[in-house]
Amino acid sequence: MIGESLFLSEEGHLKNLRSKVNITIAGLVWFCAAPIVLYLAPAAENARAQEYSTVVNSNPQGVFISLDGEHRLSAVTPCRLPSTLSGSYRLKATLPGYESWSGEIIILPGQDNTITFTLSPKTRIKAALRSLLVPGWGQYYSGQKGRSLIFAAAAVGLGIGTASAHDDYRRKRDNYRRTLLELSNATTAEEAIRLRMLAYDHNKQAYDAETKRNSLFAVLIGVWAYNILDNLFFFPERNFSALPFIQAEFNGDEARVALSLAF
Repeated sequence: MIGESLFLSEEGHLKNLRSKVNITIAGLVWFCAAPIVLYLAPAAENARAQEYSTVVNSNPQGVFISLDGEHRLSAVTPCRLPSTLSGSYRLKATLPGYESWSGEIIILPGQDNTITFTLSPKTRIKAALRSLLVPGWGQYYSGQKGRSLIFAAAAVGLGIGTASAHDDYRRKRDNYRRTLLELSNATTAEEAIRLRMLAYDHNKQAYDAETKRNSLFAVLIGVWAYNILDNLFFFPERNFSALPFIQAEFNGDEARVALSLAF
C-alpha cells in the first residue's frame, strides 16, 4: 500500500510538472510571437486599406483644397485621400497670392488615381486691368481689401457728386437760356434791364455749377488713374518661404497632419 501510494504520488507530481512545463513553453512562445503579431496585424490592415489610393498634387504645394460630393473633405496638398472615396466631386483650390481654381474630378474605384493641377500667380498687370474697369477691384483681387474699400467708396462718392453737379449745371444753364429768350422778346426798356440783370445772374450760376462739375469729374479721373497706378507700383509681393507648410495624409479612416516651418 505504501509503495502504491508513492507511485501515485510520483505520477501526479510528474503530471503537474509536465503541465507547468507546457504552460511555461506556451507563455514563452506567446511572449515571442505577440510583438510580431501586433506589428504585422496593423501593417496587413493598412496594406489592405492602402491597396488603392488617390493622390492630389499641386503646383505650388501647400494649396488648400475642398472636395464636395457624396462626402465633404478638406486638406492641404500634397495629400492622399481615403481609399474608400470614389465618384464625382467638385474640387476647389485656393492659396493666397494665386488664382483660385475649381473643377469637376472623377475618382475611379479599384485603381490608383492621381490628380494634379497648377495655380496661376496673381500679377500686378491683372490687378491693374481689373481696376481699369472698376476702381478698387484690383486691390480686392490682390488681397488689399482695406485699400479696395477706400478706392471704391471714393469713386462712388465722386461719381454721385459729379452726376449731381452735372444736373445742377444743366438746370442753371436752361434758366440762363430761358432768360435770354425772354430778353430777346422784351417790349419795354425796364423789362429789358431787369431781364439783362437776371440773365447775368443765371449765367454766373451756370458757370459756377459747370466749374464745380468739371472739378469733381477731374478728381474722379485722378482717383481712377491713381487706383490703376497703385496696382502697378504697390502690388503686394508675397514671400511664402517663412510660412508654415501643412501636409495632410489620409490612411483609411485615420488622418495625419504634419506641420513644418521653413526659413
